[in-house]
Amino acid sequence: MAETLPIDWNQPVCIIPTGNNQRFPLALTEGDEYLLIINNLEQAPHRTQTVHLVAEFDSVERHPTGCYFQNTTPLSQTSHVGHRPALSQPDLSSSRPTTSQPTTQQKSVTSERSFYLFVTDGNLSDRNQYTRITGRLVQDSPRVAIYLDEQQKISELAPGLLNGIIETLEQQVLDKITRECGPIRDIDQDGRFTILLSPWLSRLQGGKTSINGFVRPSDFRETVSEPFSNHCDMLYLNSALKPGQELLDLLSHEVTHAAVSSLRADQSNSPATSLMDEEDWLNEGIAHIMEPGYTNRDYRISEFYRKPEAYPLVVPDYYRAQLWRNHGCRGAVNLFLDWCTQIESTQRFPHRFTHHPLTGTPKMEQLTARPFPELFRLWSLNLAHQALTRKTLDPDTQPDTQPETQPESGSDQPPWHCGKFILAGPAFHSWDLFKEPRASLNIASTASGFLHLKSNNSQNGNVTINVNGSPKMQLTLLKIPHSSNRLSLTATQNIPSATDTTLAKFLNIRLSCKHPADSTVETISLELSGTYLSRAARQPRLFQTSSLNSLLISQATSLEVVTDGTYQEGENRVTDFLIRIPRTILRKQKTADSLTFKAIAQTETSKRMAAQTDFKLDAQPAQRLAETSKPTKN
Repeated sequence: MAETLPIDWNQPVCIIPTGNNQRFPLALTEGDEYLLIINNLEQAPHRTQTVHLVAEFDSVERHPTGCYFQNTTPLSQTSHVGHRPALSQPDLSSSRPTTSQPTTQQKSVTSERSFYLFVTDGNLSDRNQYTRITGRLVQDSPRVAIYLDEQQKISELAPGLLNGIIETLEQQVLDKITRECGPIRDIDQDGRFTILLSPWLSRLQGGKTSINGFVRPSDFRETVSEPFSNHCDMLYLNSALKPGQELLDLLSHEVTHAAVSSLRADQSNSPATSLMDEEDWLNEGIAHIMEPGYTNRDYRISEFYRKPEAYPLVVPDYYRAQLWRNHGCRGAVNLFLDWCTQIESTQRFPHRFTHHPLTGTPKMEQLTARPFPELFRLWSLNLAHQALTRKTLDPDTQPDTQPETQPESGSDQPPWHCGKFILAGPAFHSWDLFKEPRASLNIASTASGFLHLKSNNSQNGNVTINVNGSPKMQLTLLKIPHSSNRLSLTATQNIPSATDTTLAKFLNIRLSCKHPADSTVETISLELSGTYLSRAARQPRLFQTSSLNSLLISQATSLEVVTDGTYQEGENRVTDFLIRIPRTILRKQKTADSLTFKAIAQTETSKRMAAQTDFKLDAQPAQRLAETSKPTKN
């Protein structure tokens, strides 16, 4: 066993295993708190690991068993990846025509075209699962041609949609994606990028799924036969779309997919340098970070932060892993690649990413010059730092570069907002070592569990933590500075008295917010949550506490939040809120499984704190919700 070097406990500590079961000691003094980050490095998408932990107290100080301690190496102490020699890569630029620039001799556009679309929930390789669509040309420009599914009339489209698509692509998207990621090859040599508008996108997978748009990588491969390829540089859009910020974000996302698919399907490369399709998690990640606004990702980031241990980062094929349109997975890779762009000194990460010949974790290892386990550990520490800093937010001291928390285009939002959602960082699971000696946590593959280790303020002692996991489990320990200047939330069901008949009609919740004595709770946020719940269904409701009443209306037909008093608890204050939700509202959202509450408190010195908690929806039928082609898409 390697000997433990002198450890700086003010810096993150790696717990390096020498076996499957690890035992590591902690010397606790009054009020000591630690964060134990558990990474599951298994890369099989459905390989969830149950980690069991046991705390043993002893008067004798112990040494690590089955592991040793080592401080992490901060990023600032290593050479920047941008200073490394350029990787040997094939020249992926093609002399073949592209749709990124208008041609001098503009070709005429076909007035009608046929397209194949995968619409069932069957096998992607079964040609019978595809339907043939006839599209009529409804509008074109020097670089764009829009076709409308013949089953729909132009008059049924949202006003301004056709012009909005043309103007957004021509003026804001095509040139930017070409410059930062790469050009889109003109597969069908018609001089234009093709858009198919169809109502089919509202009823994919046999009517179970509705999406706004997608790109099919096989369309860019000329050697793939119909119906598996349309042999066309194109994207599919839902004909129910409307112009605006959401359209800009969507088109930026999908055109990035088109650029990636075009580069990787270029058959002009020799067989030795031809590229496989990009793995899904990276394909979606690069498309998300090219979006200028947050209408397509704020709710996904919020879902990932709600339950980070449940959502794998590395998923080569979302569809076959049954994680297609899994919002938490998409939130994870958005934050991961966004972080990678921040540690890349050349500011050319999107271009280097799209032109790199590899895919999957080998690509990320070469781009960042770090082994994936180390990269994953450092990213997890970054997530933990976000959670800890959001518990004591100071707008004047926030880092300049926090893309995941920037406001939507044209808005003026504080740094703890992401689009329409409040962020409080990834959720921690609390483990009070003195009250409960055992704990367990289920962690998905390439996901992280964050376990907040708490000790009694009045007790000291030596504790040994036994961790029963696997060889692909990675542990990092972070000491949390003792401070009463934190915010915490607790949500419990408020059961009415026996004479109250409102139980069948309403869900009543007591939300308790513990906050510093010199602060007041400023904002309460409530959002429905669930892995596949849409952005529209989970739209957060924000309540400014200064305008809340103190009494519930017994027969209210809409959601209510009222204050229920404030009292002192030790060094802190506790403010209670009562929340009443009509069960009719809950039953409409069939895929929601939780209510997520968030709060912002402001101190007398204008510092703000954010916190979150989850409330599991009741499983009883009367009190809960109803049961419930591999495209790349928004």
